[in-house]
Amino acid sequence: MGGTGANFISLVTGDVGFYTKNEQAAVPPAMQIENPNAQAGWNNYYTQDGYSGGSYVDCSDRKQPGVDNIRSYLDTQKTFNHDNCADGHYYLVNNYGLAYDAKGNLKPFDPSSANPNTILPPQTIPTIADALSAHGISWKYYSGGRNVDNSTTNEYCGICDPLTGFSSIMTTGLKNNLQGMDAFNKDIVSEATLPAVSYIRPFESKAGHPANATLPEFEGFILDVVNKVKANPKLWAKTAILVTVDEGGGYYDSGYIQPIDFFGDGTRIPLVVVSPWAKKGHISHHYSDHASILKFIEKNWELKPLSNRSRDNLPNPIHDHESPNAYAPKNAPAISDLTELFDFDKDVKGSKDK
Repeated sequence: MGGTGANFISLVTGDVGFYTKNEQAAVPPAMQIENPNAQAGWNNYYTQDGYSGGSYVDCSDRKQPGVDNIRSYLDTQKTFNHDNCADGHYYLVNNYGLAYDAKGNLKPFDPSSANPNTILPPQTIPTIADALSAHGISWKYYSGGRNVDNSTTNEYCGICDPLTGFSSIMTTGLKNNLQGMDAFNKDIVSEATLPAVSYIRPFESKAGHPANATLPEFEGFILDVVNKVKANPKLWAKTAILVTVDEGGGYYDSGYIQPIDFFGDGTRIPLVVVSPWAKKGHISHHYSDHASILKFIEKNWELKPLSNRSRDNLPNPIHDHESPNAYAPKNAPAISDLTELFDFDKDVKGSKDK
């Protein structure tokens, strides 16, 4: 439940970024700490929030503004890892830039200045990229607007390239796995060159974001990717394409929201699976979130959860679809690993290994 950047971090970690100093949890500048109490005379302008400064919250401290209201509600619920609030950690709940630029240079940051940069310091949270690399499984993160020399254009979204925030990626050779769409168009030609796991973030003008893009452009981009995979029958026979968005874009949805921990979830978003193994025309009623994509990857390659606090630890949901709230898991908190969307017993032409 937060901005675009927070959801992209969740997409690769199942977790939440936090303020660091020398890669250890630390207290951020006072002006960057959230205070969601309403300004005098207003009910939707806050004392210190988001782009006006504050974006960090220590949710382990109930005396912090706004924290006790949420924690008191969560006390009435069964939540993950005691609300997932580690002592002394100031978690990022809005959009800040990431620590490194696309070339791997550490961005300048002076927390003592009168107006410190809104940059999330380097992160050491385990990522799916670390886990895949440790097990010899190939991966890449392709971003529209990133050039071959790692310069960027206005089609590039920095907070949508989340692995640029992590020391384990940007200070090692793994940063070479962060590439642009020119690299994807080259890699897709052969199943030998396309990685086992690929993340693709469209060009900014084709990303479907309500502020500066349209859904037809987003759909056209997706169709182009799907057609390029289908052009190689051997590749298509072993591929699942998961299409989703980072957040609701300001649009309201009345779907059930699970109080997993202090950080959400937020409003419901779509996810579409395109694959010869997908159940045709199937609509899932199993509760999922961004970490479900991590669970799917880990299930397929027999990987363990990323950490003891990442949401990929959560069990698959058990649903009573006859109940008034069919989307609420009986064993909450729980999220799907998405395998319910597939039929791996059917015969798919061109696949020797199911």
